[in-house]
This record gives sequence, structure tokens and C-alpha cells, in this order.
Amino acid sequence: MSWKRGAYPEFTVEDVVAVLFLLRNPIGRKTISELLDLGEGSVRTLLRKLSTMEIIESSQRGHVLSERGRRLLEEMSMEFSEVYRVGNVEGFPAYAVVVKNPPEFKSIELRDEAIRFFAKGAMILIVKNGEIVFPEDGRPLKGTMPELAEKLSLLKPEEGDMVVVTWAENPADAMKSAYHVAVFLKDVPEEIKSLVR
Repeated sequence: MSWKRGAYPEFTVEDVVAVLFLLRNPIGRKTISELLDLGEGSVRTLLRKLSTMEIIESSQRGHVLSERGRRLLEEMSMEFSEVYRVGNVEGFPAYAVVVKNPPEFKSIELRDEAIRFFAKGAMILIVKNGEIVFPEDGRPLKGTMPELAEKLSLLKPEEGDMVVVTWAENPADAMKSAYHVAVFLKDVPEEIKSLVR
């Protein structure tokens, strides 16, 4: 019989990344818990670790990034954007993330990564000649999904950027699977990785 009380708090690198983007503005623990579909104990532990590392500050209005936290987020933002809700795909909530200067990739592998991370599906797109296209054949997204193409253009991806769209049964999984593909492609700062070891 185990004497451990309660479940051990669990969160992933993707949760940490999502929290850093959320904490640009003051936000409470309960809201973070609801947005990321994480237990309040896990959120409490994550926030405590971020506070110990002086990445966040806490006040009556909630938690917010410290100066060090803002620098960390800025460093990450050079690699990929915050995720954005882009409506629904196949009836599921969908999110998109823009990955800057992506390394060489195989769309199918990235799609599989997203699905392993609870996505129902994923679309890997690139910006070529100012247009969002499927990398395999250069087919413009607006030809098959004009509404989605319109929403993605609002993210202002630049030439050569990758746009990852993931969808899942709930918004939290859709959001985190999009971050997962970005984190899979790009290195995140060591401080972030150290939080989940």
C-alpha cells in the first residue's frame, strides 16, 4: 500500500510554454487550470516552481511574468508564436501556431507527433510566395479551406514560416498539441525543460 497522499502533480513542457504565453497578463490559478485542463495541484506546483526560478511574480490580481520571464518568452517567441484559436476543423476546436525558420521536416512525422499528443488531426503548412500552401505539392490552402486560410493569414506568417494547425476533442488538447509540434521542431530554453524533469 502506498502512503502517498493524492496524485502527483503532472505537467508537460507544452503546459509550461502555454502558461508562459498566458502570463503576459495577470491571470489566476483557476483560470490556468480551466484553460489547460490541468489539475489545480499541478498548476500550483508549476507556478511555485516558476516563482522559485523568478520567472513569474504573484500579486492580488494573479500571476504575471517577471522581467526574467518576459526575456524567456521573448527568446521563445523568436522560434514560434503563441497558439491561436482558428475555429473548428472536422467539428473539433482547432488551434494554430507559426514556427519561424523551421528545420527540414516531413509533414507526416509532424502530423503523427501531434496525434501522439492527443490531437485528432493536424495540418502542416508553409508560406511560399506569400501564400499558405501544403508543402508536398504547393497547393494553396485557400483552394480547399478558404475560411481557415483567411484566419491563418491574420496570424501574419512570413515567407518560409511553417503554420501548424491541430484539432482535438477539447480546446486544451488542441492547444497543447500545436505547442507540442513547435517544441518538437525547436529547442526551448533549458529553464523550461528543467521544470519537467
